[in-house]
Amino acid sequence: MKKFPLLIGICCLALLPASAVILLDTADPAVNTTAPSGNLANSGWQYQGGWGGNLGTPVSPNFFISAAHIGQGDYALVFQNVSYPVIGSFSSPGSDLLIWKVAGSFPQFAPLFTGRDEVGQHLVVIGRGTRRGAEIILDGTLRGWQWGDDDSARRWGENDVSSIVRYQGHDLIKADFDQHVVPNDHPNEAHLSRGDSGGGVFLNSGGVWKLDGINFSVDDLFSAPMSNSDFAAAVFDARGFYTQDDNDPSMFVQISGPKPVPTGFYASRICSELAWICSVIADPQPGYEGNQATLTFWRLVASPNDIAYEVKQSTDLVSWSPATTQEEIVSTAGDLELVKAKVDAGTSDRLFLRLSVTRP
Repeated sequence: MKKFPLLIGICCLALLPASAVILLDTADPAVNTTAPSGNLANSGWQYQGGWGGNLGTPVSPNFFISAAHIGQGDYALVFQNVSYPVIGSFSSPGSDLLIWKVAGSFPQFAPLFTGRDEVGQHLVVIGRGTRRGAEIILDGTLRGWQWGDDDSARRWGENDVSSIVRYQGHDLIKADFDQHVVPNDHPNEAHLSRGDSGGGVFLNSGGVWKLDGINFSVDDLFSAPMSNSDFAAAVFDARGFYTQDDNDPSMFVQISGPKPVPTGFYASRICSELAWICSVIADPQPGYEGNQATLTFWRLVASPNDIAYEVKQSTDLVSWSPATTQEEIVSTAGDLELVKAKVDAGTSDRLFLRLSVTRP
């Protein structure tokens, strides 16, 4: 199935942009519009900010992340009723992740998921956009629902990571809109629709809910083998409908199989872009203290097997080598620590420092 970014209306086996969270078990527009509780308490709702008609997620004191296909949603992220004006942006070629720097400091921000073991894990997804619309009936059976009216309500749902999908050189996490094997076993089973783009996907890691995805797209779906038959829907059994061929978008394949074929949603995978994200939010600042050059930066508190930081030095901006540093932890915030790395300048009349961040 192809993927369709969640800016416009289409849905299923090719990727389309996403909108508000649609739930399998209810069309009640008031459901899941406040922070989840119980086992899902603090599962990401508190980290979502308004980014125009979409969402953004703070990931450090001065940076938030959202979907690139949104563009600049507004002049500021509204987080916990405070506006934080944007003053810069950072992109990664080919990725749908876009990081924004703000003026001011967020009071809290989402910790980052660093593992590579998402498949099979339970998730909470948050978005805003359409309600569940009219029923989709095929061969006399209910297959799902059209995307309904936009209400811009912030809503959360649950699902499971079914697979990791490689798309345009970057990783996506996928979740399928499955019917329940046991009634009410997943009472908040969710799909995405137009407007959900930029919302966060959170996984529980050691008792802490962490950000591992930013809503990107849903599967495409067609009622006939022709491009003008596309439609937007949350479908839990797509058999009988069509999808574009992954290798040739001009061709269409009818979906079939002995069991229901659910459509799914996709989120840009945070842990696959961890080195780039950490290099941006490190926000290194140079300085001098006596005969020592300093580089002060935010470092993710994580295993060196997950993320590695190294200060490098040069006297000509051409040849770089690892620097011998003395490190001081200036402060901590969330899953980050503010590090001041000091390098003895010796007798050199010039010394340049830079920060290397890698994912081992």
